[in-house]
Amino acid sequence: MRTTLRLRTCLVVLFCCLGAVSAHAQIGDTATEVYKAAQDSVFLVYLNDSSGNPTALGSAFLVAPRMLVTDAHVVDAGSPVLAVGPVRIPLKIVRRDEKNDLAILSVDIDLTSKPLPLAKGDVSPGEQIFAIGNPEGLEKTISQGIVSGIRTREGRNLIQITSPISHGSSGGPILNDRGEVIGVAVGMLQDGQNLNFAVPARLIKSLLAEKFNEASHTIDCGQNLDQLTRLFDVRANETYSDDPASPYQEDSHKLTRLLDETAAACRKPDDLAKIACFGTKSADFSEYGIKAARTLVDLGSSSASRSLLAYVLYDRAQNESFAAAFAKDGTEEKTHATQQYGVFLTLAGTEANGAAKSSKGSDLMVANYVLSRVRAEHEDYPAAVALASQVAESKTAICGQDLALNAFRSLVANNEQANNPAAAEKWFRVYASKYPPEAYEWDREGDRRRKVGDESSAADAYETAAGMEDDYAYDYCYAATNRLFQNTPDKDAVMSDGRKCIDASVKNTNKYSQKQFEVIVPTVYRSMADVLESRGVYQQALEYVKEALGSKPDDAFALDSEAKIFEDLDRYSECISASQAAIRASDGKYPWMQFRLGQCYFDTQNWSPAANSYRLAAEADKTDAVSAFNLGLSLSRQGYEVDAKEWFREALRRNPDSQIRAKIEAVLK
Repeated sequence: MRTTLRLRTCLVVLFCCLGAVSAHAQIGDTATEVYKAAQDSVFLVYLNDSSGNPTALGSAFLVAPRMLVTDAHVVDAGSPVLAVGPVRIPLKIVRRDEKNDLAILSVDIDLTSKPLPLAKGDVSPGEQIFAIGNPEGLEKTISQGIVSGIRTREGRNLIQITSPISHGSSGGPILNDRGEVIGVAVGMLQDGQNLNFAVPARLIKSLLAEKFNEASHTIDCGQNLDQLTRLFDVRANETYSDDPASPYQEDSHKLTRLLDETAAACRKPDDLAKIACFGTKSADFSEYGIKAARTLVDLGSSSASRSLLAYVLYDRAQNESFAAAFAKDGTEEKTHATQQYGVFLTLAGTEANGAAKSSKGSDLMVANYVLSRVRAEHEDYPAAVALASQVAESKTAICGQDLALNAFRSLVANNEQANNPAAAEKWFRVYASKYPPEAYEWDREGDRRRKVGDESSAADAYETAAGMEDDYAYDYCYAATNRLFQNTPDKDAVMSDGRKCIDASVKNTNKYSQKQFEVIVPTVYRSMADVLESRGVYQQALEYVKEALGSKPDDAFALDSEAKIFEDLDRYSECISASQAAIRASDGKYPWMQFRLGQCYFDTQNWSPAANSYRLAAEADKTDAVSAFNLGLSLSRQGYEVDAKEWFREALRRNPDSQIRAKIEAVLK
């Protein structure tokens, strides 16, 4: 009996195993058949940004000739393009169902693939299903599962499935064992396992079957453009974020969708001109602006439309220039942006040249403005200045931009580049009389005035810039130092601006500003120390010098200031050490530092090194009568009367002031 039971048990196990093998084989055969029938109809879709660079990917499948289905949230990520091997084919968004997360796309070429059939009936839990998609870009990946439930979530009808849905799978078909589409992969519940969902196929049918009612679907271009402007203003007040779920990104996608719809439907010249201008509001929309301007030209080329096209092309060139400037050297991003900059700059110049030949009035000024900028980019500054000066005298505006204002700014910058500071200053003064300059322009004005030695005007400009924007608070530092070196030092302003500078440096968090503060703050401490020393506030002056040296220990000027304060405090040995350090730090470049060392030695009645230091100062500066006189005194103290008198006479030859002259004459009697 035991033997028989064992045999029966083995037979049962064997039959069970054979049954399992048979079931797995059957599932495997079904999966193979479904995959073979459907794989060529499932596509990888890339979503490009405004520069044509892919930023996301998803899946789509063919449901009719030249017609594909995907998720609405897939195409929200950018402009869709179809990947067919190495070829990228632009797709158009025909219809969108935001509630059910569906989108119908069209392609302008015939695809050899067969449309996938849509299942006729509803599905039930437990049914076998297969998902085909492109998870993480791995094209045409198949996965097996079952229908695990029919759900209603937030008013949406969804099919819950066990087939995994990863990034890139969204928009792919969910197929039954007959190869029919029962749904569209739409996403997963992030806080659950195997909680993946699909949109039912019947909703695809409804979307495909919709008939466009021209009256109800006619786009009001003016209303759309007003809505675009309002939404753009909303986004402008939002904090930038890369997070797709952030308000900034969500509103960006809304803007792109609305602009895409408006640009595709509107053909009136006024509407196209507005779309073209809207494209200049942000680099994200440049592509739409250029297309609208080109369409406007194609509808009937005129000087106005060509000037507008030239303007939006130049705006795009500037966007590419900025992208190249901020991209890392040696990267593909920088190379691409640099190439695109050259392409769009050339196109802008070509259109502007064409427009200028037949334009007059404001149209000519727009063309001249673009040409002036193009000439400046090619470093032909005389031509750029000649063109910009015409625009500056006009009252031309385009796309909400005052071109006269921009022309004035160009005139200042171009004359700077041409090394013509006098002309740059003239144009800045005219500009400032007509418009309120920005903080950065006052900052540059300060730089220009400082270079030509106009410290007072430079300080005025720096103070204005610093008072306008916190990002330019470091200009208080430059104002302080210029106040000290203007013809009549304004010591109160040195102290006031200096304290503002130091306070701002403590509060500052801007990295660029930090570098500015690092450079200038030690000089400000030294300048404040010099003012306090001149007023007899020696201890505070010394503390400021210590602050300067703490940041820059080898600052020869700070060391010299420290020596002077030590001399005032009768701390002569420290005066000698500080003076010697100043001379070393400056490589003996400045005669007055030798004079300072001579003073320190003289105060300690150390006549020989005092004489040596005064000699170096007197021989380095042939106009320095004081060093020559003090050298004579040091030699006289050592008993070298003949040599002393010779240096007294040399001091007289150097035309000293009346006080020194009287002393010398008294000694020589």
